[in-house]
Parts: sequence; C-alpha cells; structure tokens
Amino acid sequence: MACLRDNFRQALVFLMIKSIFSSALLALAILGTIPTLLSCGEADKTKPTVNVQGKTMGTFYSIQVPGAFQGGAQMLKQTAEHEFEQITSVISGFDENSEISKVNASTDNTVELSEYLGALMAACRHYSEQLGGAMDITVGPLVRLWGFGADPKGQHAPRQDQIAQASSQVGLDKYEINRAEQGAYALRRASAEVQFDLATVGEGLGADAVAAQLDARGVENYLVSVAGASRSKGVNAKGQPWKIGIEDPTTPEHKVFVAVCPLGKAMSTAGSYRNFFKDPDSDRIYSHIIDPFSGYPVQHQTVSVTVIAPTALQTDALDTGLLVMGADKALSFAEQNDLAVYVIEMVDGKPQARYSSAFKPYLDCSTEQP
Repeated sequence: MACLRDNFRQALVFLMIKSIFSSALLALAILGTIPTLLSCGEADKTKPTVNVQGKTMGTFYSIQVPGAFQGGAQMLKQTAEHEFEQITSVISGFDENSEISKVNASTDNTVELSEYLGALMAACRHYSEQLGGAMDITVGPLVRLWGFGADPKGQHAPRQDQIAQASSQVGLDKYEINRAEQGAYALRRASAEVQFDLATVGEGLGADAVAAQLDARGVENYLVSVAGASRSKGVNAKGQPWKIGIEDPTTPEHKVFVAVCPLGKAMSTAGSYRNFFKDPDSDRIYSHIIDPFSGYPVQHQTVSVTVIAPTALQTDALDTGLLVMGADKALSFAEQNDLAVYVIEMVDGKPQARYSSAFKPYLDCSTEQP
C-alpha cells in the first residue's frame, strides 16, 4: 500500500477536475480517474518511459509510452496536440470558427455537416437513445441557465419559467441526423434555437485520437489520459497491467477510492461532487450534472459513475447519462447491456460502491481480457 500511495503522489499534477462547460470542450463530467503507474518493483526492471503532458480543451492531458518513441517526447507531444487541435476545430463551443459554433449560429433549420461532425453527432444520438435521453447534446441551454456554462451567471437557482423555456429546446425530439447516399450528413432541427454542445465527449475523442495515432505507429504499450478519459494498451514500464485510480468523492486531496486495470480498454468517470454551488436563498446545493428531463440538477445520492468500454467516445458518452439515471438504473442498464460500470453512492454520509458483473475482471486485474 505504501508503494501504491507513492505512485499516486507522482501523478497528482494530473488531478485536474473535469468542470462542465468550463473549457473549450466543456465536459459534462468531473475528473474521477487518476492516470498513473501503480505497480511496484525494482528500479532495474523498469523500462525508460517517454512521458509528455500539457493542457488541452481547458484541462490537462498526459501520455506515457514505455520504451522508445520515434522522435522522442517532442514528437509525441506534437502528434497529440495536432489531434487535439483538429478536434477542437470541429466541436469547440468557445471558438466561433469551429464547425459546431457555425452550426449553432446558423438561422437555418437544416444544416449540412462534415462527415466527421455528422458521424460524431449520429454516434452521440445513438448513445442518447440507448440511455433514453439521459445524455443529451442539446442540454446546453439548461446548463448555462444554471450558471455552469461558458458565461457563468450568479449562483442562484433560476425561476421555474426560465427552466421551462430552456427545456423547450432540449430533447431527442428536437433534432435528427440524416445521411445521404453520397455520404453527406444533414442536421434537421425543430428550430434554429436548438443548440448543440459536444463537450460531453470531447475528452474521450481526444484520448481515442491519440491512441489511434499510437496504434498506427506500432506502439504496443501506452496510457493516454485527457482529464477523466483514458485509453490504454499493453503494459506499463514494469511489464504489469496499467492501473488507474477512481477518485474518492469525499476527499479534497483527490485520494484514490479504488484502483482499476482497464486491460486495454477505454475508461472514464463522471462525478457530481466537485462542481456545484449553494443557493444563498434556499441553502440548497446544486451540482453541475443536469437532468435533461426535469431541467434541474440531479438530487440523488449517486456521485460517481465509471464506465469501461472499447472506446473513450463510448465511455464519455455513457458515464454522464448513467450518472443522471442514478445507481440503480445505471446498474440495471449495465447488466442488460453487458457493460462494465462502477458507481459510488453516498450512504449515511459515507461513499459506498457497487458495480456490474462485467466490471469485476477490471477490479481483479486479471490478465485475461473480458
């Protein structure tokens, strides 16, 4: 355990909280995973590792590649940041020249989309439909109304009529994505007032994009983390499975609640326990995780949901929606869909965990991949 704590301490520089709508890719989740090497061993058994880190999408990223990387750390950093720039040029809500900003600024109800954006929005809609609308890329008006957007308002709960007005532009029934035979995508929305925010999948997209570049270069072992979204492959510098910590939601020191081996899969965590405000009039606490059905922040005791799946796009798209649903419904969904899900709830003021059947191998860190 002493070695476990020491290794986590080395990774504290990356413990930056995912804050919804606080960055160019405003993620609908808080950082709940801690990327780091957790294994112990003799120094002479450890391979040299190419490490890079930096800022992107308003948060931090880190990449670890045991052994050599052609071009060294500088080339690895350039490769990663090129991918991040390509992503933000499409989905950044802060860049008025990004494609999604131009879509939102359009006064047309039907808008042609690039193949990349069209495929991405279609994927988001697919995951939203799977979750019954609990994850919704049109929820931005409600997020901004509650003061968690790019232009934060006063820390007061909005009026019911304001919530109703914002909610009128939110929902799966407000838009559809169609693809023509020639491959072009078209967005059709109920009105030009329906706006889109793809922040909930931005960090997952970044992790997937870097992982794809590493795969294309034949890299066999790596760990890529963009805030709370991670992709891993192979083993760490000590030849052991990568381990990632899920954060304890009750400690300001970002302590580890449990260590998990993703076993070559993607992993991300959504949490409601860091980004919130207390209304001075009612003394009620409101988190940044907004329920698109009620128009209000979630009020249940589920504070963290971690998902492991093949891609970080999938985990990032699902974790927030599952958090909106709450532990019971999230775990029921996970069992029905053979999905690896780990939830943390507050019970009598203490965090307690439950997880789906598919999550157990990742806790056991078995070398046999599920």
